[in-house]
Order: sequence, then structure tokens, then C-alpha cells
Amino acid sequence: MKKIKKITILGTGNIANQYCGLFLKNNFEIDCIYGNNEKNIAKKILDKSIFTTNISEVPNDSDLYIVALSDDVYLEVLKGFKHENKFIVHTSGSLESKTLEIATKRWGCIYPLQTIKKSKNIKWEETPFYVEASNSKDENLLKDFCVSNKLNFTIYNSSKRKKLHLAAVMSSNFSYHLFSMVKDYCLKNDVNFNDLKPLLENTLENSMSSSPFELPDLMIKKIKGGDNRVSCLILFRISRS
Repeated sequence: MKKIKKITILGTGNIANQYCGLFLKNNFEIDCIYGNNEKNIAKKILDKSIFTTNISEVPNDSDLYIVALSDDVYLEVLKGFKHENKFIVHTSGSLESKTLEIATKRWGCIYPLQTIKKSKNIKWEETPFYVEASNSKDENLLKDFCVSNKLNFTIYNSSKRKKLHLAAVMSSNFSYHLFSMVKDYCLKNDVNFNDLKPLLENTLENSMSSSPFELPDLMIKKIKGGDNRVSCLILFRISRS
């Protein structure tokens, strides 16, 4: 089976930067990076690759093309990127993978279930990946690629991945917003937010290990029973404090 050795990255954002660093570390070759501004890519990565702002200058002999773009620009970029027999994958949790058929018959996905920031070190071995491919041969290529990068991966189709992505958005974004409200409340009332860490960690552990709404807490019982007035009142008071 042919292995992936040479990679082209389309994008210059957080995932593009982190993927480049990971793959170079694991001795893969980054043929080319496409984007609007090379200043968004770390210099140590640019020193080992070619950068272009012209989609027509992207090489046509890479083993894998990874499209790490915002969902709203995928179609715009791929319209000018006709590589019918090349393996092109995206990194989005919500994008339907068949969308890539506008550019190729060999489409796929390699989606990391994690908030990726180029300024932070990522614990790749602890990050779940969800991969998909249009055919079994390319699926095996992606599996081998993940193994070579020591990634923890699962095969998910687009439908299941989008449901997982929605769950990720709800659990991460909503929780962060709630914690931000609580932290703001603590700051305004001279209470140490860090003192809540053991409680928050215990709450997360309970959420992971228990069935939904299982904990026999009085407030949870009220919420489960349809009385949302208590939780709404608490959130209102926090937001107004």
C-alpha cells in the first residue's frame, strides 16, 4: 500500500499551523502551504516549505491535501482547485465531506475534537480524531497516516461527526460562557474563583460517570421535574451582579 509522505496544507490558521508542526515533527514533508498571508505561519515551518497565495501554484503531486479553512470559504477556494484524482481531506466537524467532490472524487476528513490554538501546545496523544474517506483504499491510507502520527482516531461518517461536533460545541462553548459569568461574579464580589476548581472537576467527573440527570441533588431534581425557575434565577442574578 502506498503511504502518505508529501502533504500540502490549504490554510494558515490555528489548525494549519499545528498540523504543519505535528507532521514535520514526524518526518512528513510539507510540499506547500496555501493562504492569504504567510505571516500567519510560523517561520520555522516556512523554512521547510513553500508558501503561495495563488491556488494555481499548488503542486499536483502531493500524496495528501489537507484543507484547514473556515467552513464558509471551502467552496470558494475549492472551485479553483481541480485535482480529481488527488486525495483531499478537510478538518471541519460540521462540513459534509462530499462537499469536496467539487474538487476531487477522493475526498475525506481528519477532524480533531479539540480547541486548537497555534500559540498553545497540543497534547495530540490525548486528542480524539475522527476520520472519513470516500473509499476503503483511502480510508486505509488515512488510518496508516494517523498511526504514523500516533493519533487516537475513530472512523465516523459525516452525519455522525456533525452530531458529535454539535455536542462538542454545546459542552465547550456553553460551559465556558457559564464559567465566565461565574468568574466575573467572583471578581466583582472578591471571591476566589480558583477555589471552585475542585468542585468543577468533581462536577465534570460526575457528568462523565453518571447517567444524565442521575445525581440526587435537590436543585437537579427541580430542574429535572420541569422547574427551571431556580436555575434561571441564579443565572439572572449572576448576570446582573
